[in-house]
Amino acid sequence: ASFSTATKIPAFFVSFLVTPFASNASELVSSLQFAKKKRIKNISLTYSQVYGAVTMNNTMCLGLFLLVVWYRDLDWTFSSEVVTTMSCIFLFGAVTSTRLTFPLYWALASLALLP
Repeated sequence: ASFSTATKIPAFFVSFLVTPFASNASELVSSLQFAKKKRIKNISLTYSQVYGAVTMNNTMCLGLFLLVVWYRDLDWTFSSEVVTTMSCIFLFGAVTSTRLTFPLYWALASLALLP
């Protein structure tokens, strides 16, 4: 609460936007260092590192969200959103488990899937 007060950023944005960026800053820096070398192996490692971090963050956030919904006995009205997100995650997983390197069009296709 003191960070949001000091920066005059609402607590909602701090918890859902600022905190994930801060917690993943070290992964961002190391990924950029690997990518600067511009070798296929390093860029593939960078992609794998980012993919692993995104998967862990999404899994943890969804699990915590579902725990809060269950614990507080909240109404569940998000079935379509969860099904869409999980479908994208499984599709990304199926595609990325089959290759080590990816052409640029895969980046555009993956961005198009995200809401």
